[in-house]
Amino acid sequence: MKKINIVRRKLIKPCTPTPRNLNNYKLSFIDELSPPSNFGVVLFYQSKPAKPANVLEESLSGILPRFYPLAGRYIDEDFSVDCVDQGAEFVEAVADGDDVEVDDLLPRRGDQFTGPTDPLLSVQVTELVKCGGFAVGVSVSHKIFDASSIGTFLAAWSNASMNFAGEEGIGVVPNFDPHLLFPGKKRSYFGETKPSETNHQTTTIVSKRFSFKKESITNLRSKLNPKQAFNNTIFSKVRLVSAVLANAIIRIDTTKHGRPRPSLLIQAVNMRPRTTPPLPNHSCGNLALHAVAKCSHGADGLGLQQIACVMSEAIEKTISDCARLLSRGYEDVVVEAEADLIGGLMSSEMNNLSFSDWSRFGLYDADFGWGKPASVGIARVPFERAAVLVNDKDGGGIEAWVHLSLDDMVCFEEDDEIKLYTSKTM
Repeated sequence: MKKINIVRRKLIKPCTPTPRNLNNYKLSFIDELSPPSNFGVVLFYQSKPAKPANVLEESLSGILPRFYPLAGRYIDEDFSVDCVDQGAEFVEAVADGDDVEVDDLLPRRGDQFTGPTDPLLSVQVTELVKCGGFAVGVSVSHKIFDASSIGTFLAAWSNASMNFAGEEGIGVVPNFDPHLLFPGKKRSYFGETKPSETNHQTTTIVSKRFSFKKESITNLRSKLNPKQAFNNTIFSKVRLVSAVLANAIIRIDTTKHGRPRPSLLIQAVNMRPRTTPPLPNHSCGNLALHAVAKCSHGADGLGLQQIACVMSEAIEKTISDCARLLSRGYEDVVVEAEADLIGGLMSSEMNNLSFSDWSRFGLYDADFGWGKPASVGIARVPFERAAVLVNDKDGGGIEAWVHLSLDDMVCFEEDDEIKLYTSKTM
């Protein structure tokens, strides 16, 4: 029996045509470095308005003139987006069962790559019959958007929907100028094989949410020595949670291989507030550099204190790199910053762990007129040993969406430290 029944599928075009001077949107240099895969988020709402899809469809059309690349199509050979209002995909669906997973509520999976006829933005509005609510799933191509960009889009769309004011009522002005600051080089960085394509075929990846409550984070912070923190700073809740996750995954890797392997800890750093001068907060595109920390350790791992310090030091270096982006050759800075990442990812002897901090992107603030989300879901990514961190609904805790191989997830759930500090909620 199908979990999801598709009611209708259509293309939503901008309410006003895109001007001719905006018909060709060039990728930035950092966009070119990004994979042509999709990523997504699902917002769950407990209320059940009469016709949410109709309101969402109308308001989406209303804001697309501001987000015009999302209604276009990617031209691979030109490293650009053809913006002649081909439209964003809009899917209306019904879920009758109670065994629905996050990826079932998204119109496109994370392992689907963007082709020349594929929409760059796809939305799925699903009625959840069993619980009486509905879900809004948003999938977007990573070639032109990052997580901060999707936060900007959701803020604009929810504002327009709630205010019934279309383009003029979004309260958020997106900026699509990064390609002017970081012009692309029209080079492919992935060759003929898409990233993770081979890996995805041989590894079953599962995604689960682990909740770190505010009280658990306070307890965790009390066990670390603030005098030994990097630059004597207090560890953020994201850093603390990342350290717990990394420590558990390192232990699993050591047990699996029968020996400790070097680890590569990777953290995406939002460059918008960290360039000199800062970029507009609502700049859209891929605007992140990767902080990379290489570390070796014994059979028992590094320990939370050491992991938090190592990651903090790497992030501070990347923040310094961001500050130099606009004052010297950006290509040199980006290539230098990404060199360790690429080298580590190509090594079969490295245990790679990737973290993405979505805690400041306002996912729980997206009120379309029916209240804020009761819950937020993150799409499964097409590679293992990754975690996406978002604020919980109350704002004091962290929800960690952890992506591991099936076997590793079984071990992860039984890890003593994970059981001590978290509760599995989905």
